Amino acid sequence: MKKTLKISGIVLGSILLLILIINIGFSLWLKYQLPDYLKNKTPYQISYKSLNVEILSGSITASDIKVSSKQPNDVSSIAIDGKLGNLNISRLGIIQFLKNNRIEASTIKLSKPDLSIRLATPKDNTAKNKQLPFSIDNIVIEDGNINISNAANQKLFSAKNLNLNVKNINLNYNPDALPFSLDSYSVTAKDFYFQLGRIYSVTASVLETKDGKLDVSDFEIKSLIDFKDWEQNHKGQKSLFGIKSKNLSFDQLVFGNTKLALKDARILNPEFTIQNRESQVVRKSKSKTGFDLDFQNVDIVNGRLSILNSAGKKTMTIAKLDANIQQFVMDAETSKSKIPFTYQDFKVTGAQLFYDAGKYYTMTLSSFSLLPKDIDLQQFKLNPKYSRSEFIKIIPKEEDLYDIAAGRIQASGINWKYEGKQPDVAMKRLTLNQVDANIFRSKIPKDNPKEKVLYSKLLRNIKFPLLIENLNLTNSKLVYEEDKPDANGPGKVFFTNFNMNVRNINSNKRKGADTKVPITINCRFMDASPMKVNWNFDTANLRDQFTIAGSISNLPASDINPFIKPYMNITATGLITGLNFDFRGNNDVMTGKFRMTHQDLKVNILDKDTKKKKGLLSAVANLVVKKDSEKFPESVDIEVERSKDRSFFNFYWKGIEDGLKKSLLVIKL
Repeated sequence: MKKTLKISGIVLGSILLLILIINIGFSLWLKYQLPDYLKNKTPYQISYKSLNVEILSGSITASDIKVSSKQPNDVSSIAIDGKLGNLNISRLGIIQFLKNNRIEASTIKLSKPDLSIRLATPKDNTAKNKQLPFSIDNIVIEDGNINISNAANQKLFSAKNLNLNVKNINLNYNPDALPFSLDSYSVTAKDFYFQLGRIYSVTASVLETKDGKLDVSDFEIKSLIDFKDWEQNHKGQKSLFGIKSKNLSFDQLVFGNTKLALKDARILNPEFTIQNRESQVVRKSKSKTGFDLDFQNVDIVNGRLSILNSAGKKTMTIAKLDANIQQFVMDAETSKSKIPFTYQDFKVTGAQLFYDAGKYYTMTLSSFSLLPKDIDLQQFKLNPKYSRSEFIKIIPKEEDLYDIAAGRIQASGINWKYEGKQPDVAMKRLTLNQVDANIFRSKIPKDNPKEKVLYSKLLRNIKFPLLIENLNLTNSKLVYEEDKPDANGPGKVFFTNFNMNVRNINSNKRKGADTKVPITINCRFMDASPMKVNWNFDTANLRDQFTIAGSISNLPASDINPFIKPYMNITATGLITGLNFDFRGNNDVMTGKFRMTHQDLKVNILDKDTKKKKGLLSAVANLVVKKDSEKFPESVDIEVERSKDRSFFNFYWKGIEDGLKKSLLVIKL
């Protein structure tokens, strides 16, 4: 037994001694032969003041290094030109370095590097041939000036006065994902530049980390190519964007293999620019974004936003934008949903919003506030791009021209989600205050035969569940004008002090839910007389049946002349003490009762063409129309057919017009 142990000890000791002798010999050989190897076996001219190699630890140190490519125009290999104050490499894989010209090391430290590096042309499109010829866990750079470009001399990275300490870096060769991952980092640099993917670059005047926080000055993301080139060659993307910020800061910025996470980000005075392609149809990708996003708290302070069309014209701008987003996550799980991200909370406020709302209108807001369940809009305006005369000339068929303003629009209790492919939207209250709406229609253009559906069908046609429990229109003014070629000016009806409540606005998409929509209106008709209206319809009723009843009191007859003169060719004076209507209808016909009482009522019959008073006919009419309403019928029956190419309000006012004709024109003209 003792003999066996003795033999084993001798053998083991001999092996260890042999290994030691080989390492010492190899170390001496490497120390004295490495200069010749670098000179003859690498594509670089390398000189240094001192060199120290430790084979057992795998460490190399050198000072006052100068390096240049032997063939700087050869794009098949990496070109390097510059100098380093000191180089320290720990745990270098010597065999890999000598055999394959590949550096594999635990840590590399560069002191005062001043280097320009041009990468080689990839041999093919595989990820393997795109990999850089080194694998380094930790990188330390002290006071460096570094420039890296591709084989076509397009700049990929540059920084001045660079101080960098990176732990456990791993490069990612997927061009659509994050280019690297790392455990921790610290950095300071000036005049920073980095190419982000194929389209964008990132620049900054100063980068600095302190206590885990990264501060970036004069940050900018911008496109490397012009819009026309991008639009033609990048069909899978809808928009080209740019971001500029005076200051950008992050706490706990983490680069994972497939995840970018940050906490407490603050973006100061940013300018966001988005330019959209002409066609909004883009190729759909079956794969999700190459990396996940996890933003725990993001603040945008005093930002600006501009959205441009393909011609470079601004379609939307926000002069001042502030936002806070909490727990924003976009990952593999959220990408399965219709909305590909989740959030815990957000608040967005802004001022001076402009939006190009299409061919005929622009929209503006003086300010706005958006919360997950609440919206507040101030000084809303929908402005026509054209005057009435211009609008009439450019429309091919009859169409309403809207000019609408609202002092404030508020929505509260908003809940929305996706059930399958359809959204589900519910709202507790929607309030529109101080609305001033003018609706103008000219009868000069050709008739528009397109059917205008009633409101019950309009709501029913919405494809997803919608519920607004209460809509309130308060302190408002509504004006409707219709211009006829044979009229002396437009027919005009208007309402002031307009207050309306609509309950249970729904799309009839919830089983068992109430579908009836009751509406109450209180206002002043023609800015002269109190008016009350009760209007009801049911979105589940396929015949679109409705009822509408109301009253107007103490109305000076002259105030209805703007309405009756163009359509009935009469004018009136006196006082209408009461006007009551009770109509019911459907998509085809409306019937009901109409009653009018008056005092000292007189009518003037006008010539249809000249609009001049017909004296004799007017006198005869006034003999029939007594000075008071004692001899008037209790009520008249109205019956009107619906013109399907006209709105509900046209239908409603045809009933009023029929009642007025039968009450005022008691003689056959």
